[in-house]
Amino acid sequence: MAQVNLPRTGILAFMDDEARDLFVTYGSHLPTTPGQVIIREGEPNTKVYIVLAGSFNVGTKSSGHEVHLDAVGAGDCLGEVAVFQPGLASATVTSSGPGELWYIDVEHLQQFLLDYPHAGCAAVLGINTILSRRLKRANSVIRSNQILPGFLSVRNRKRPESVNHG
Repeated sequence: MAQVNLPRTGILAFMDDEARDLFVTYGSHLPTTPGQVIIREGEPNTKVYIVLAGSFNVGTKSSGHEVHLDAVGAGDCLGEVAVFQPGLASATVTSSGPGELWYIDVEHLQQFLLDYPHAGCAAVLGINTILSRRLKRANSVIRSNQILPGFLSVRNRKRPESVNHG
C-alpha cells in the first residue's frame, strides 16, 4: 500500500509537509465500510482519527433516543478529546458510506511529541483549535436553545429551610 498523504487541514493545519510526512509514520490507515462503528459511546477510546475520505455521523443517546450531533467529512477529526482526557467516548461515530481514516493512539502521539517537539506543538495547536471551535459551537447551541444544565437550575436546588428569628 502506498503511504497515506495527510492533508494540511483541520488538526494538521499548522504542520508543514515534512512534519506531516513524519507524523503519518506514527499512525495507521483504516478503510471503512457503510455502517461501520468507529467509536462507540460509553466504551474506551484512546485514538484520534483524521477523516481522509467519506462522511461519518456523530450521535449520542439521550432519554433513550438517538440524537444526531454532527456529520464530519474529509479534513476533520474524531476522538480528539481522548488525547487530553482518555476514557469513555461521549458519542458514537459511524461511517455513513465507504471512507478512509488515518488514526494515531495516545501512546504513539506522545512518542511523536517527544521525538519531534516542534511538529508536536503544531499538532497540539491544531487539536486545541478544533476543540475550541467545537466548544464555541456547543455554547451557541446552549444559548440559542436556552439549555440550562441541571446543576444550575433553581428548580433542582433545595430551598433553604426557614430561619426562626424568634
